[in-house]
Amino acid sequence: MRQLSPAARRLAPVAAVLVAVGGLTAANAALADEKPVPALRFVAAGASQTVERSENGFVSDSIGLYAVAGSTPFEIRTRREPKGPKVTAQIRKADGTFVALPDGVINDVNRLDDFFQFDLKDSTGKVRLRMHSGFCPNAYEAQRADPDAPARNPYPQSCGWMPYAYGQILGIQAGWSVPLFSQWDFPVPSSVKDGTYTASAYINLKYRRALGIPLGDGRASIKIKLKTVKDGDGPGRGAEPAPSTFGVTASPRPAGVRLKPAAAPPKNLLRPASIDKNGPLPDLRPLPAFAIGLDNFDGNGRPTNKTYLSFAANVWNAGPSPLVVDGFRHTGADYMDAYQYVFDAAGNQVGSAPAGTMQWDARKGHQHWHFEDFATYRLLDSTRTKAIVSGKEAFCLAPTDPIDTTLPGANLRPATTDLSTACGGKGALSIRETLDAGHGDTYYQGLPGQSFDVTNVPNGTYYIQVLANPEGKLVESTHGNNSSVRKVFIGGTPGGKRTLKVPNIWGIDLQ
Repeated sequence: MRQLSPAARRLAPVAAVLVAVGGLTAANAALADEKPVPALRFVAAGASQTVERSENGFVSDSIGLYAVAGSTPFEIRTRREPKGPKVTAQIRKADGTFVALPDGVINDVNRLDDFFQFDLKDSTGKVRLRMHSGFCPNAYEAQRADPDAPARNPYPQSCGWMPYAYGQILGIQAGWSVPLFSQWDFPVPSSVKDGTYTASAYINLKYRRALGIPLGDGRASIKIKLKTVKDGDGPGRGAEPAPSTFGVTASPRPAGVRLKPAAAPPKNLLRPASIDKNGPLPDLRPLPAFAIGLDNFDGNGRPTNKTYLSFAANVWNAGPSPLVVDGFRHTGADYMDAYQYVFDAAGNQVGSAPAGTMQWDARKGHQHWHFEDFATYRLLDSTRTKAIVSGKEAFCLAPTDPIDTTLPGANLRPATTDLSTACGGKGALSIRETLDAGHGDTYYQGLPGQSFDVTNVPNGTYYIQVLANPEGKLVESTHGNNSSVRKVFIGGTPGGKRTLKVPNIWGIDLQ
């Protein structure tokens, strides 16, 4: 149920006129001959996807078109002349030094202005929408696109807007991806009717020449089915899909079909049993359930005859290492292979291990990618040995609450860490989900499929159990502290009106 903060708006104003580009200048030609810059390419997340837009025309997803950096970072530094309009720019070479870009390639200190052309064509090939757009490489939604890419993204999560800015660092980490259009940042006017289109993006000629980007790497296309939804009934609203056995709605994998992963497994893939448990690893610990209560509402907030036991749960990481899980999408499917990345005492990535799967969750209040193997909730009987109700849940991990920041390895500013969580939209190519040392992730279990249905359970004593890492798929220093329980008393009439009592725990009045 927890929602993350929306991504910062990153697009430059769209230009309506196509501008012709002249031939190479001497400086430009010399730059192309030297080939000092790493590759940057446009990539589509899949062959096709459905794209929803609101009645005011704004698209709710990233459209599935990405800019992906090559084997070294794509980094440009801009500088405005003192009290003047002229902007100069330098690009990072593969050896880490910088070389000046020709004058006039970049004219906006805050972004790559007029970076690419976007076309939306109908089935006859007619262009129904064409625009030129600026591009901000500094993305809140930046994700590792190559399983062997560096673990950390050193670049800011958004671009500035201040017209008086003196300079900016704009970049994409090596092997990482950035969506060309952020969620809710891209308008499609009502003159473009609902239907199936081909969406294409092309890096403009002046940039391809200046940056040495081949034509084939500078373009990408994806088929989209454009669908308008009514305000208040758009993405994340309307009818809720029926919950599956474990409370997670998922697209089934086709029987007998082996789908091709979008990326190969990491090269330095470790067996969990071979990882040194004495090294710096995460330590996942669940806190007792809290905010416990009864309600009689369905997933759309309507009264129902059923009674649900709702609660909040927090699983935290005692460290000293952060938990970092990246998912890489299977082509044409709504699930990803997940890998946990392991670090040494200096914070250097030393390998990775399989960590299960991530799956697209289309339910109301979610609409993002969930990691499936983080925690499980169960309602135990009075002996604590039999599960009366299982409320297994999937998660978009994020450090929502500080739990113990005095611990070694604790991150004092997780909101600004470059190991950031981004839960992603339907068009995501890859996903990163993290939990910093010293912090926990709180979820409020208040919807059917998340909370426990106690309509017909007998009166008596029960225990809400929170299990961290229930299948043992995550590598951590110990599994001996992965369970917590909280006692509750359920009374009233089974099948009718129920009552609830929650004793205090740890001397704290925290129902």
